[in-house]
Amino acid sequence: MTATDLVFVYGTLRPGERNAHWLARARHLGPAVSAAAYTLCDTGPYPAALPYGHTALVGDVYRVDTATLANLDTLESYPVFYSRRVIDTDYGPAWIYVWAAMRKRDWPVIIEGDWRRRTSRAGIQ
Repeated sequence: MTATDLVFVYGTLRPGERNAHWLARARHLGPAVSAAAYTLCDTGPYPAALPYGHTALVGDVYRVDTATLANLDTLESYPVFYSRRVIDTDYGPAWIYVWAAMRKRDWPVIIEGDWRRRTSRAGIQ
């Protein structure tokens, strides 16, 4: 397992979103786009990035301390609902939380890979 102090966020933790306050002590490095290797679903209150597919996720990268990462683990119900993986970003290796639990078939797919554009949805894939 690769250790990193960077986190790639793609949903409610992004600047301006409802959980952004969880990163108040973190340093925002900037916007980022993941490799096209995911399926982004809208669960209703939050997104779930499935660790397979052909969609690039639109997000942001933050530098976090150990306490903030532990708090994010709690928020994301790691390792029950989400698992953490390391991805490459323009800022260096970063953690990403990907969905680890069972997917519900009625979750719409966000085809653009951008949680902020979730009003534009595709059918179930």
